[in-house]
Amino acid sequence: MKKLLCLMLAAAMALSMTCASAEIATSLSEPVTIQFWHSISNTTHAAILEDLVAQFNAGRGAELGITVVPTFQGSGSELYSNVVAALKAGNAPDVSLASTVYAADYLQTDYVVDLTPYIQNETIGMADYEDIFEGLRAASSGYAKEGIYSLPIHSYSEVLYYNTKFFSENNLTVPTTWDELIETSRKITEITGAPAFGWDNLAGSFMTLLQQYGGKYTSSQGELFFTEDPVAIQVLKMWQDNAKEGIWRTAGEDMFFSGPFANEIIPMYIGDSVEASYIPMKNPDLQWSVAPIPQVNAEKPYNLTSGHVILALSMDGNEAKKYAAYEFIKFMTSTEANMAVTCGGTGYLPIRQSVVDSDEFAAFIAAGNPAQKAGVEQSKAYFYEPAFTTETITSNAVRSAVKVMMENVIVNGDDPETAMEDLLMTLGY
Repeated sequence: MKKLLCLMLAAAMALSMTCASAEIATSLSEPVTIQFWHSISNTTHAAILEDLVAQFNAGRGAELGITVVPTFQGSGSELYSNVVAALKAGNAPDVSLASTVYAADYLQTDYVVDLTPYIQNETIGMADYEDIFEGLRAASSGYAKEGIYSLPIHSYSEVLYYNTKFFSENNLTVPTTWDELIETSRKITEITGAPAFGWDNLAGSFMTLLQQYGGKYTSSQGELFFTEDPVAIQVLKMWQDNAKEGIWRTAGEDMFFSGPFANEIIPMYIGDSVEASYIPMKNPDLQWSVAPIPQVNAEKPYNLTSGHVILALSMDGNEAKKYAAYEFIKFMTSTEANMAVTCGGTGYLPIRQSVVDSDEFAAFIAAGNPAQKAGVEQSKAYFYEPAFTTETITSNAVRSAVKVMMENVIVNGDDPETAMEDLLMTLGY
């Protein structure tokens, strides 16, 4: 995505837009229609999304004079490409789903609306803004540009999946620390003669372990802290040693561990909480459960989270549409809307403490949804991968290079220091 949006600035000069305004609209003098682009293709989730838009249009939207028109734009990458094309053409949607990485890219222009003055406004603000988990709020205000340029809407985190039957039959305890997980892995490998543990997201494992052991990854300004951090080498050696011992493995051609886990090839792995919906489809008879991921220090936990954010775009500075977009975003990130998404079978987690504390969520967990339970138990540990786009590098490029570095160390047996030097060369340093 490097420099992908730079051409937009020149292309949109003729729009004579007002990039910023000290005043914001807090009401409408006439009806407004806004466009909402999304990438939700899952039939269950898509139905919930459409229903929420209809609720808004019939309720708060009708009260204020706002009509939202939702449009499916394909996969997440296709949505991104379509938004980029629309920004270049001067007809971007008023509201869009995105990842934080894509949001950071859009912020290379002045078209992303800063939601701060709306959220903090005494009349129309979000009195329950701090009900959103702190780690999720930090991501939406942690871009290179100061302000709140998105809000979380569909969240997931990493959790530890384990085969309950295997653990019970072999008197194993679910590990809560990495020392415990390594020791449990050894016991499992002694029993099975095969690797015991894996991690779907290699780059994510590097980010998580780096921070758990006291290191730093990157900043929203594109600073690569980890390249000069000895903890990074420690993490690489940790992975390499356990792979050489034969107790840990990468997903390899399987891509994700939900398949080998469902087929009882591996009894324990870390993956996204949304994967819980796929395991029963692959093996309905499997006895399994989910736990929070291990931590180095329970007092300073870190758990990688991700998902969709929702943001507003304005190319002509139309204050009425910016206000309408904010009202829609406020509704779509509300307790009511988040409850529908979380308890509706989408696989996503609560973004709000009020949802976690609700009777509806308690019933949802009791009905057999361990991934959601484990996910929210780690809510105080949530952190997002820093998202950035600079003149020379993007967070996507760094993540890709980290994954290659991890594979070279784990699979090819490269020396960690050499692998780090190769990463720097790949990134042009």
